[in-house]
Amino acid sequence: MQGTFHHSRPRLLWAACLLATLGATAAHASDGTPDTAGHYPAVAGYYEFFVYLPDDALPEVAWAELSCSGSLVSEKVILTAAHCTAFNYTEDIGIAGYSSRVWVSFDVTATANDFRCYLAENGIQYSEFLTGEYACDPAAKSDPFPTFVAASVTGRNDGITVAHGLTHPDYLRPTLRPDGRAERATHNLQLAPDVGALLLEQPVTSVAPLPLRAVGELDSVEGLVGTRAVSVGYGYNWSKLVGTPPTAGLGPMSDLGGGSGVKRVAEVGPIANVFPNSLVPRQSVRKGDDAVCFGDSGSPLFLERDGVIEPVISAVLSGATNWCQGSRDPYYRIDQAEAQSFVQCVIKHQDDVAAACRECSAESYFGLCD
Repeated sequence: MQGTFHHSRPRLLWAACLLATLGATAAHASDGTPDTAGHYPAVAGYYEFFVYLPDDALPEVAWAELSCSGSLVSEKVILTAAHCTAFNYTEDIGIAGYSSRVWVSFDVTATANDFRCYLAENGIQYSEFLTGEYACDPAAKSDPFPTFVAASVTGRNDGITVAHGLTHPDYLRPTLRPDGRAERATHNLQLAPDVGALLLEQPVTSVAPLPLRAVGELDSVEGLVGTRAVSVGYGYNWSKLVGTPPTAGLGPMSDLGGGSGVKRVAEVGPIANVFPNSLVPRQSVRKGDDAVCFGDSGSPLFLERDGVIEPVISAVLSGATNWCQGSRDPYYRIDQAEAQSFVQCVIKHQDDVAAACRECSAESYFGLCD
């Protein structure tokens, strides 16, 4: 689900410590069913290559795998969550001291090893530091091997690529903190414009973009509370196992197998709550709903009405509660005027990355736009 706390093991374990204890009834939920039938071709995995660049040491790879999820909304624009595009500025070390590049894949399976092999085999800058646990294992490559599509660099600091996406301008405060990091305008994701975008270097013409709900459209959906919803993303196939021992060190989170990097269709149950800023599916493990997890952030949410899943994006996964265990994570409503104006601005400037950065994003606050 969340891309948050993704760059290092200590952060992942810190997040796990927040999870609640197990109940007594035997039940479990997964991150969904692999989309082997290809029903959601426009949903993409969002893979980040993040490298620390210390002044007095060699570059250090800190992340080289799935970060978040997203969906194609125009031939060069991937819709995702702002807490994904802004993670490095807010939760890591700010706007300097690292390199960050992103690629996306629309394939059903694109593993961490596949991504690392792609980086190494294509001689991507800093890929020579993909060693040890980050090294490519040629024998473990997926067959067929996935295609990775490069996202544009949207911002640099002293010539170093630090911005890989565009963040809604109201998601961040316009000034940096004393420690050099950016700060969210609000820390309550249920109130934040948690929407971001990636700009692809080349247009995608083999996949039809997904349409968005119109402004205010969800307010006119009769019986929205109780309407079943589906979320599609590439996150970890981990969940809460009730009444069974958890994975060691992960509290109630248990690995159900398959890791991340598989496009999964999660039936997250009916909409339980509707807020001006978000939709909250039930996502109840005890009632058999699927659960979203790390890497699913930015996933599109679709509504099922009259037995048909409508191929229109209603919201994108934000999330703020007890991850990977069937909590009621909020999905940011895409039918808000603030969301639509941001997305349309990015689409308008999709062929001019610098203009998109200057005109549409929070990255412009920090002088990152070329």
